[in-house]
Amino acid sequence: MLITDKNLINLPVYTKSGRHLGRVVGFNIDIDTQSIVRYYVRSDNIIENIIHNKQLIIHRAQVVEITQEKMIVEDGVEGESVKVKKEKIPIRAREPVGVMGSEK
Repeated sequence: MLITDKNLINLPVYTKSGRHLGRVVGFNIDIDTQSIVRYYVRSDNIIENIIHNKQLIIHRAQVVEITQEKMIVEDGVEGESVKVKKEKIPIRAREPVGVMGSEK
């Protein structure tokens, strides 16, 4: 069975015991074997994402099953995570605004 990248991204991820870990936000492909090596999973909890800003790294060996509806992984993968680098968005310089009453 095949799954597209569009269906894989945002796929819910659960442990074998049923704990919801989040959703797939990315993956790495080994170009030599043309296969996925690891998945990146981010929590659905917005507050947790703001405070911790981390993603779980799930190696393909930890994946038990993937369906069109969800990914199931081994219990205990919650301990492996990586801090996400925040992208700096440049702030556009604004034109100076005239002060009222300064014109003569």
